[in-house]
Amino acid sequence: MLARIAAIFLVSVFPVGIAKAEAASPSPASIELTPDQVDTLLAEAQGRNPAIAAARARADAAASGVDAARTWEDPRFSVGLSIPTARGFKSSEEGNLLYGVEQKLPIFDRPKLARAAAAADAAREKLAVASAVAKLRRDLSLGLVELALAGRTVELTELNLGWLDATLSAVDHRYRVGKSSQVEWLKIQTERAKTLDRIKTLKLGREHRQVEVNRLLNRDLHAPWPAVTLPPVQLPVAYDDHLLNAAALAEPRLNVMRQETAQAEAMARVTRQQRKPEIGIGLQGRTYTGDAGFREGMVTVNFTLPWLNAKRYDSDYARDRAKVRASEHDAADYALMVREELHHLIVELDAARRQALLYRDELIPLAEQTLSSAGAAWQNNLGLFQDVLDAHRMLVDHRLMLAQALAAQSRQIAELTLRVGAKDLAAFSRPVSPGDQPMVMPRARPESK
Repeated sequence: MLARIAAIFLVSVFPVGIAKAEAASPSPASIELTPDQVDTLLAEAQGRNPAIAAARARADAAASGVDAARTWEDPRFSVGLSIPTARGFKSSEEGNLLYGVEQKLPIFDRPKLARAAAAADAAREKLAVASAVAKLRRDLSLGLVELALAGRTVELTELNLGWLDATLSAVDHRYRVGKSSQVEWLKIQTERAKTLDRIKTLKLGREHRQVEVNRLLNRDLHAPWPAVTLPPVQLPVAYDDHLLNAAALAEPRLNVMRQETAQAEAMARVTRQQRKPEIGIGLQGRTYTGDAGFREGMVTVNFTLPWLNAKRYDSDYARDRAKVRASEHDAADYALMVREELHHLIVELDAARRQALLYRDELIPLAEQTLSSAGAAWQNNLGLFQDVLDAHRMLVDHRLMLAQALAAQSRQIAELTLRVGAKDLAAFSRPVSPGDQPMVMPRARPESK
């Protein structure tokens, strides 16, 4: 009698106990996976992550390049000593020490164009920093999702082990009094042994997820983490112009590629100005070394002759213009890819959301009800113990599938927030449309007497 009461308590109370545990608020030793929590960790990671530090160093170098752009080139000073070789040359009269200075003129807007090219490069590197930060936020979100899923899987498997331990006691007692077979005892022992081994593997996997998140934060790789809880089912997101326009303006990599096009155009303008001559002015003088007396001075103008290499300069300009077109096409192709990825992410997000609702609202309650019915039938010798095990496995699998669906939802949200440059998707959510009625367990037809 005692064994019967214990077994009925196990198969009927176990599902309700888990449901209450899930509905309860997270324990103080756990953290919830929210956008604010991700932002808190991102603020920590930005000061430690080597990839962000490298991107900022490149941005600082490019910014220094803008300040280094010169309007006036360094003047060139020359000096020489003439050696009289021709008859009639008198160094005392004409001077034998020659010296001069030359200065290239900043004409044809060359300094301005060079500074604009440097500024375009600095803007690209600045956008690269923003892109690296956005990707780090996405990676942190994904890392926390995997850590939460690993922790939830361990938790559900340990709950499963508790059920198996309690059921094993009931089966062992029934076996001793001759109400259960040895096969039933072997089945529950086998389930328990396999679950114990699975828990060890899952805990090692959870430790590795902790290592992944610690690497992103540049913490000690083996620093412990509290339990991370998955977020609940979110509102659906519409694939509409609002979402597409936000991604077109905020997608980090797309902004970098557009700035690369602007940089290529700035370099093409610099190259085009190279076809024009460089003009400089100079001052020269002659002095006699014997008495240090000044003998002669002159003003000079010098310029290059780029027309001799006109075809080469045309080729240089054509090369840079081709780079501009290539950059434009790359950005256009990536923009189309972003639109395609957004559609794919919305489809996957909707599928994960519907799957989570299916398991949460329909399949898990049905499995709980089925487990209670199978347990009661087995206790009254009206059902098979295999039905109890199958119903319990189904319940555990459904709870694992719910956790995996919630994790898949969070993965798609992390990718979408990266694309649209938003903290969350509240601005892109749409109302829930009326769905089908949930499944209801049919009533058992009474047996005819």
